Amino acid sequence: MRLDPATLLTFVVLPGVVFALAYGPVLTQLSRGLVSPYRKADIRKRAYAAAIDGCIVIASATPYLTTGFVLYLVIAAAYLLFRDSIRGQSAGKWVAGLVVISLEHGRPSGFSGSLRRNALLLLPGANLAAIVLEARSIVRDPQGQRLGDRLAQTQVVEGLGAKDLVKSFQDSLEQVGTGVGRSVGRPGRAPVRVR
Repeated sequence: MRLDPATLLTFVVLPGVVFALAYGPVLTQLSRGLVSPYRKADIRKRAYAAAIDGCIVIASATPYLTTGFVLYLVIAAAYLLFRDSIRGQSAGKWVAGLVVISLEHGRPSGFSGSLRRNALLLLPGANLAAIVLEARSIVRDPQGQRLGDRLAQTQVVEGLGAKDLVKSFQDSLEQVGTGVGRSVGRPGRAPVRVR
């Protein structure tokens, strides 16, 4: 599939340039009066989570190149849009221990928050500019919010993830092990003499 230069200019370059020019003023306008009580999430964790989610999107869309079956693109787009909708976590955020929360009620974001937060990433051309501009906003913003977060009134914070799940499982096993040890050997009690 090849795009002619006019189509490329119309559907990729032009929207990307318009998005890049409008990004700063829109972000500034949405930033006024929005204060969050939550700490900024670790930027390295966010980059790690974004890399995992990016790999999932690429892996979902790549079969389209060989088969031409549009369903692969639909699956990739659906993941991109709704990735943060289950308990506020995508696969990448779950692994990194991050959660997207709604600033309106302080609970993990749902389907509508995920849609509003990630819709910009589906606009052809604008999505390419968004990769750079959104990453820069995450680094510079005191709360780590990008334009998508401002639109959806969400914030990425550190929360429960894979590491916490493993730690919880280890603690449970440890408690079971100490309970078994007490009932078998009964440490702390003097041995009873039998005559």
